[in-house]
Amino acid sequence: MKGLERIEELSWAYWKSQVIFAGVELGVFDLLDTAARSSIEAARELNTDPRATEMLLNAMVSLELLKKTGRRFSNTAPVSEYLVSNKPLYQGARIHHMHNLWDRWARLQEAVRTGKSVVEDKITDPKRLADFMASMQNSGTMKARLIAKKFDLKPFRKLLDVGGGPGAYSIEFARTNPGLTATVFDLTDNLKIARRRIKEAGLQGRVLTRVGNCLEVGLGREAYDIIFVSNLVHIYAPDTNVGILRKCHKALVAGGKVVIHEFVLDATGTRPLFPALFSLNMLLGTCEGASYSKEEMKGWLIEAGFRRPKTIRLNRDSGLVTAEK
Repeated sequence: MKGLERIEELSWAYWKSQVIFAGVELGVFDLLDTAARSSIEAARELNTDPRATEMLLNAMVSLELLKKTGRRFSNTAPVSEYLVSNKPLYQGARIHHMHNLWDRWARLQEAVRTGKSVVEDKITDPKRLADFMASMQNSGTMKARLIAKKFDLKPFRKLLDVGGGPGAYSIEFARTNPGLTATVFDLTDNLKIARRRIKEAGLQGRVLTRVGNCLEVGLGREAYDIIFVSNLVHIYAPDTNVGILRKCHKALVAGGKVVIHEFVLDATGTRPLFPALFSLNMLLGTCEGASYSKEEMKGWLIEAGFRRPKTIRLNRDSGLVTAEK
């Protein structure tokens, strides 16, 4: 029966996702962080139906998102830390982004039959773009702190952040390494958000921006001593990624390093779980993207002219693949 229970649970696992989506969208977690409330009180303040609200809050308790004492509900510690909008480690934008992916995942069978994306190859809806960029900022800040602990940036002075989006990594790297100047390289719309974030961080003089598309233009010649390529190669096919890495090679000084930050599959392509599923997400949302193994990324680096590729495990799902010129 355990095997059947596992299969059945997978079939309704999306119910759980919808509960957390509703919690973030309705403002449940913000409300319950100020004080415990009954479902009647919560419904009154959220402007929701009392009976439906009690059902939702009870489901959240079952998912260990909330605690229930008597008839009153409050946040669990992880929810208070990560899903309350005024907290420094808020991850709600990432939840919004995952919710936005819902419609494309409903078309997975179509993508598998055709081998093609079910959406355009870029986000055009302003709200979805804002959610995506805020999601990158949420997760990027936390990942950048982890990377700073695992990879020593102190020897470097000039960093290029290719496809750096909202600038989360460059901002955190510059903040923790006073001798480092970073340049965020990305498309115009993305850099509008990055410039705002840089100004908020008070790092205008040390985190710069540069408009460009790494598929269309070069990155410079011997201009940087470290290049950071984060969550970019999963958008493209292997040949395209080798081309991007060749441009990185040209842009580095002798002895400079390139750092690829990615969700990393094992050699079988089946583990860890998130990168394996994320590969399907790339099938749905890009023209040629996928998750890749460390062996594949090391091969690209060598083909692009780099030497001594190494890997650093960050957590269960992601890691760094580094090499030097």
